Amino acid sequence: MITELNSSEFYKIKHLTDDCRNIEAKAVASGVNPGRIYVDDADDIKAALLWIQGQSGYQLIGDAQSEAFRRELRLYMETYVRSEWAALQISAIEIGAADDPWEDVIQHMAGSSEINCDVQHVFMLNPMHSIAGSDGPKPAARMKLHADGETRVIRIDEALFKDSRLNHLSFVTDKINSFWTTVDAFLEHGLGCVVVHDEDIVSVCLSAFVEGSTHAVDIETLEGYRKQNYAALAAQAYMEQCNQAGIHPYWDCSPDNTGSIRLAQNIGLSLDFNYLVYWYTIS
Repeated sequence: MITELNSSEFYKIKHLTDDCRNIEAKAVASGVNPGRIYVDDADDIKAALLWIQGQSGYQLIGDAQSEAFRRELRLYMETYVRSEWAALQISAIEIGAADDPWEDVIQHMAGSSEINCDVQHVFMLNPMHSIAGSDGPKPAARMKLHADGETRVIRIDEALFKDSRLNHLSFVTDKINSFWTTVDAFLEHGLGCVVVHDEDIVSVCLSAFVEGSTHAVDIETLEGYRKQNYAALAAQAYMEQCNQAGIHPYWDCSPDNTGSIRLAQNIGLSLDFNYLVYWYTIS
């Protein structure tokens, strides 16, 4: 019978996450990042559906032939979870899966809704490259990118949030809170930096999910400041932080996001693996 695990029971799916390459699932299962876990049988777990809060989506892991998931998952989600989709204003369900055997389970969940599918790329460090390079910008380095002001990179730490001179601090806290339970949890487990132009925070690059020494990267530049090299500066500084801390960066993006792919490659990452993402509208 399908059951939702309490957070104190998340360790019960470790045998499933050991074989999972997506660190978002591992980060939730280890309790580092927030999420929920549904299993096919609490006494004999063969498959799990994880709600990845930071992605506002699900991940399927384990045995795609799980009879409970193939027969009962749709009714369970309709009965116990659908009301939460409405509260979160979710109109479409997104589910990541390692390979296509999960399609039957997802079709069962979707019912009469049309299923869409695409490939997602994961880039990781190319061992032939050094992180950020010896000439890459260091955190807190100062450099001129524009004639009308000064641009600098600042590490995300407690001092950053106390600096009343900086504008757009809420941009950073909102970004952190989308992936982490609290800012303190991020400061304990993650790392990151912001790019500041004059006194405006214009770009942020940080650890979105953490599993051991692997950190999934999230990067965003405020609208109005894009295509001005700020994201590249933030990414290079973040990679230098990873290098100093012995962190392995994990860069997840869609095939049509050519800018993200180019940026990942420019900082020494290369394609490591692909996985599938399915989605369907809620009828």
